[in-house]
Amino acid sequence: MAKNNELLSYVHDDFDIHVSTDCLDSPRNKLKRTYLSRFVELPKYEETRVLVGSQSMLPSLDIVGPPHIQPFFFENRQYWFEIEFNDQVDNGSFSVNHKYTLLDQSFSTHPKRKSLNAVINFGNDVGLCDFKIQYSVNGVWQSVPVSFTVFATKMIQAQDLSIMNQDIDAIYPLWRYAISGKTTHTQGRSSRQAEKFELFWLAQFERLVAEINQGVKRVLNAPHNRLQSYTFQQKLARVNKRLAAKQEQKAKELIASKSASRITIKKQRLHLDTPENRFIKMVLAKIKTNLSKVLLSVNADKDSKVSSSFLKELAVWRDQVGQYAKHALWHEVGDYKGRYSESKVLQEAAGYSKVYKVWQQLKYYLNDSLGASQLSMKSVADIYEIWCFLEVKSIIESLGFVQQSKTLSHLKQVQFEKQFPKDEMAAAFVYQHESDGMQLELAHEPSFTPKGSANRTWLANHRPDIVLRVTLKNGEAFFILFDAKYRIDTTQLGDKDAVPEDAINQMHRYRDAIIHQQHLEYESALKSRPVLGAFALYPGFFPEQKSEQNPYADAINEIGIGAFPLLPSEDNQAANNYWIKEYLAQKLGKTQQPFEYKKSLSLDYHFVEDSARIAPYGVNVSRHQGLTFVAPVNELDREQTYLEKAKTGALKGYHTKLIATNRQNVHRNIVREIRYLVLTVRDSNQDKEQFGKYLYSVASVKLLPRRGIDKEITGKDSDATEKYWVFEFSGAPVLLPKIIEKPYEEHFNFKLIQAERLAEISHWGEIQGSLALYENLSSTW
Repeated sequence: MAKNNELLSYVHDDFDIHVSTDCLDSPRNKLKRTYLSRFVELPKYEETRVLVGSQSMLPSLDIVGPPHIQPFFFENRQYWFEIEFNDQVDNGSFSVNHKYTLLDQSFSTHPKRKSLNAVINFGNDVGLCDFKIQYSVNGVWQSVPVSFTVFATKMIQAQDLSIMNQDIDAIYPLWRYAISGKTTHTQGRSSRQAEKFELFWLAQFERLVAEINQGVKRVLNAPHNRLQSYTFQQKLARVNKRLAAKQEQKAKELIASKSASRITIKKQRLHLDTPENRFIKMVLAKIKTNLSKVLLSVNADKDSKVSSSFLKELAVWRDQVGQYAKHALWHEVGDYKGRYSESKVLQEAAGYSKVYKVWQQLKYYLNDSLGASQLSMKSVADIYEIWCFLEVKSIIESLGFVQQSKTLSHLKQVQFEKQFPKDEMAAAFVYQHESDGMQLELAHEPSFTPKGSANRTWLANHRPDIVLRVTLKNGEAFFILFDAKYRIDTTQLGDKDAVPEDAINQMHRYRDAIIHQQHLEYESALKSRPVLGAFALYPGFFPEQKSEQNPYADAINEIGIGAFPLLPSEDNQAANNYWIKEYLAQKLGKTQQPFEYKKSLSLDYHFVEDSARIAPYGVNVSRHQGLTFVAPVNELDREQTYLEKAKTGALKGYHTKLIATNRQNVHRNIVREIRYLVLTVRDSNQDKEQFGKYLYSVASVKLLPRRGIDKEITGKDSDATEKYWVFEFSGAPVLLPKIIEKPYEEHFNFKLIQAERLAEISHWGEIQGSLALYENLSSTW
């Protein structure tokens, strides 16, 4: 055995079993890091044992230290199994049986040796794995169970998975259960489900099959009966017992009259047609029907993951129950007509009480204290994906959005499993914020295909895990995408959890592949990219999100691509979702106080970020056509020649402080979109009004230190280093159809308007309402 491999072995009377894998230092260290960073006790010895029957498998002797008390099986690891049988085991009789078909079929017979071999990777299936080694010795069948726990390294299995399951069950009950899987989880006490679900019934039956067999056999061997009275007509000549006085008198009268020679006789006998036997007969019929239904449905499914060995076991159970139901005893027993819970026989009699208690557990699945069953579940990667979807839903609701509707009221059932439909936006929740009319649609795995109309792809189908469609009150809409990745890379960020690089690459793919088409009547559709952000979600742990910065913050701000770590938080704490919550609050609008929703935002708020304005090389992105800047000329300490140029429309440029546009909440990307300027100036120093007569065309917009701006543009010299906006003009200005009047004041302010509306304006005060485009832009920018 190579030194970098680890081996567990066990010697049984009939076989030897060995399990080997590559060195486990890496996953063990990851597990320790995950648990210790969250101050959770490492898995106990009992949880790490690998059992064959009731005995533990032990490590090979050349392993240093005590690895037998450490976890051995981990997610996404490859393991080699070898089971070598002794000479007394019958040739060709041995097999490994498991419910999951891929695991069941993994074990193959060695062509030259008496052994079974398999290579198994548990992927993202964590939890309890158990299978049976079955074989015969001299024709006598043996069955030895093997069980162990497959551990997750990226989360606290018992804690995180439990919270995720509770959150999922609250919205999508029954989805996480599967008819078969590599591993199982204990489904303990829970409230009774309102919806009938066959997997619960089957899991309970598996656990209770031995008990029901014992109970039914006891009933058949010693059935309950009752002494019942009955009457019949008998000839007087055949009466051979002493009659009662009245019957004797009646007999004498019949003899004297020489008429009818029959008399009514009353007797008693033991009878099997009791309510308790009717109950047992009903139970057997129901169990047989359910087992037959399971077998029929699974056999009809071509893509079923149920193994042939488990199907054979189901068939054995069905046939066994069928034999019980055909017993001659039931020929004398009638049909069940109601509950007999008050029957002392059902509650206390041997056999009957066992069947009665088993039936209660089968009937009510997992209700109250009726016991715990092992149920197969979807992989932890699937569970993490759905939980992330519901966590985003919870964050949206915490931001003040009110749910209006949901287009998915029930999951569809495929065979015995619950599944999401695959239609576009089929699993959507619709939200609205009343103050500004913004509408949100949250969907799980909507489809974007080349057949799409408004939003489509060209070369392939794309199905992001979580899609948030934001629709503004003017009808404009954009997408924010999230994709859940149950993976962690510990090499990129030193000792911090990172998302794998290929997950980031996929976010780029989603953003570039999904195209929005604005259909026009007489020309081809106008194309744009509607995805303003695409982010991976991964189970990274950052305990101080409120005081630290997301390692992907820079990429998120600059290009709208990145990742957010996301894990469940105990006691409803916000620590593990703070970064994604802050992002959504900012993207959908917030005040300076964390997570308070900002009312009456300008529609441009959502499109001014640098990440939303990255265009192909050589092309500029602008949101507005003809955006016009109306502002006064600063007349203080300016040269007279400069003021004369302003009055006659001869200026070559204009400058204003960066702090001035910041003070009025105008994002610098909007300033760069300004195409025209109207500058107001007084005709004489005694005037109380300034006048805007000319419309200047802007050639360029620059941000320069004050000392770097030409005096011809500023009207005076300065050595200041403060940043100023510089608008350089092109050509001669155009005379406005109406002069715009503005009260003169030393305090500087400006307004923005669309150029085509200037013909309606004659006074500064008329530039208001919808024309003041950025009046309520958040000071966050």
